[in-house]
Amino acid sequence: MFSLHEPASSGSKKNKLNLPPGVFGLKALPYVSKLAKDPIGFFQLMHSKFGKSVRFGLKTVTFHLISQPEDIRRVLQENNQNYHKGVFYKELGRILGKGLLNSEGEFWKKQRKLIQPSFHKQRISEFVEIMAHETTKMSNNWKNTSKLDISKEMMRLTFEIVGKTLFRTDVESYAARIESSLTVALELVTKRITKIFPFPFSWPTPDNLRLKRALKDMHSVVDELIAERKKNPSNDLISMLLEVRDEETGETMSEIQVRDEAITLLLAGHETTANALSWGLYLLSKHPDICQKVREEANRVLTDKTPTLEDVQKLAYTRKVLDEILRMYPPAWVIERTAMGPDNVGGFDVEKGTNISICIFNMHRNPEFWENPDKFDPDRFDEERSADRPKYAYLPFGGGPRICIGNIFALTEATLILAMLVKNYKFEVDPNHPVVMEPLVTLRPKYGILLNIVST
Repeated sequence: MFSLHEPASSGSKKNKLNLPPGVFGLKALPYVSKLAKDPIGFFQLMHSKFGKSVRFGLKTVTFHLISQPEDIRRVLQENNQNYHKGVFYKELGRILGKGLLNSEGEFWKKQRKLIQPSFHKQRISEFVEIMAHETTKMSNNWKNTSKLDISKEMMRLTFEIVGKTLFRTDVESYAARIESSLTVALELVTKRITKIFPFPFSWPTPDNLRLKRALKDMHSVVDELIAERKKNPSNDLISMLLEVRDEETGETMSEIQVRDEAITLLLAGHETTANALSWGLYLLSKHPDICQKVREEANRVLTDKTPTLEDVQKLAYTRKVLDEILRMYPPAWVIERTAMGPDNVGGFDVEKGTNISICIFNMHRNPEFWENPDKFDPDRFDEERSADRPKYAYLPFGGGPRICIGNIFALTEATLILAMLVKNYKFEVDPNHPVVMEPLVTLRPKYGILLNIVST
């Protein structure tokens, strides 16, 4: 995803630069509607017409679309200091503020160092019991149900898990408010990103007012959690953020920054995993043979006792299934960066201010790196089949220093939930319900995913 309303440096020596092929200026206008209506299809169209590196944009903004692992490595790892979060993340900042996902430089390093202990292996080991308990509780509620929207169920489940693990709080009473306000916020932020000239956020347009109401509601939820923790400190993330002091100044973190970090982890920590699980159960419902292998493994590994991290690590086939789910439907389907200085990527010059866009969805389905890329095939993650695959051909959590801080948490959670649910239920797609991708900030099912369920 990228925005068409951020100024870029004009550069007076464009005719002397080796720039990628593509479409620019007035010739780019016919493609703008494609970008807004079908952004994944837009990336596919650009690369099919112009090649592996594409230059696209209007007079005020330039995009360099890249699609090769070595080029992605250059931007995300080898020369990562030259690339900051782009205009896409500036709009996303309306939701997440200056939380870990959006911050840069030394401030980002300091915040990541503060938050990292919450995701150490020992803490995740402690979290597994909570993950299993919440999954069992939800699964038991399904026993008198024959049909459900699995995407809503996964949103509620992962929201409850992140609340009780990172915030040590029962957030069930907040779930409906968060689900509604987050959906509105994601839709309207995405709408702003893909508009050529969005109205200033200060203008009282219907969309701006709806977005402000949604943000206010999300803020109020987290502010209530912060107020509770100020009264009753606990061994959780919010208490830690409230208590930590700057090593140089001795100052504590502002409540606004605490809120930004909490929203980033509370919302990003459940939204992406919920989408992965929703797409995963949809895929398994269409592939009963693979589903049965997951069930057999779960029956072997998950006994009547409460699962441990060691048990989750034994779910080797389920983990391959999850890797394949993340390949086919990566929740974070696009990455964007802005060049802070000139560079050369893939043999082409990159000017300061150029926006680099990477469509992870298309990277994960590129036949150059994936055999039969549209086939659901977990065995492609066997060690021997993966040996020659470039590292940056697969990046569901991004790459380089800015790789997702919660990747191990998410992988542990999703592997366990998949195994537990498939062990207890069979899933079938409702043939009358449309399943359509909606690439907003995350890759959501537009109309949810309706599944028929039967106890095993």
